[in-house]
Amino acid sequence: MLKVTNSVALLLIALGGGAFIVSSSPTALLPAYVGVALLVLGVLSIAFVGARKHLMHSASLVALLGALAPAAALAIRAGQMSPLALTVNLGMLALCAALFVLQVRFFLKARRTRAAAL
Repeated sequence: MLKVTNSVALLLIALGGGAFIVSSSPTALLPAYVGVALLVLGVLSIAFVGARKHLMHSASLVALLGALAPAAALAIRAGQMSPLALTVNLGMLALCAALFVLQVRFFLKARRTRAAAL
């Protein structure tokens, strides 16, 4: 799960950075901020194996919030967004929602495996 989390983090950073280069708007960096938070949690979970479970749960919370923010923005003002803003919001929503779903599935599988071992 670490590789997936770090890969999505790098994709979010690239999405935000690319959008910022194109638009020069500071709000275009929002996906990059979420990506940096995920990357920090991923790197910390590599460094601190004992705290990996807690750090990955924190990463799933960041992914959930990273999916809810663009979903709310799209629900409120999708018709008023520029094509770039619409693309960035849809990309961030897709990446964060996919990561969250994968993390929840991983956590459930780990719990079932742990319960079967007992």
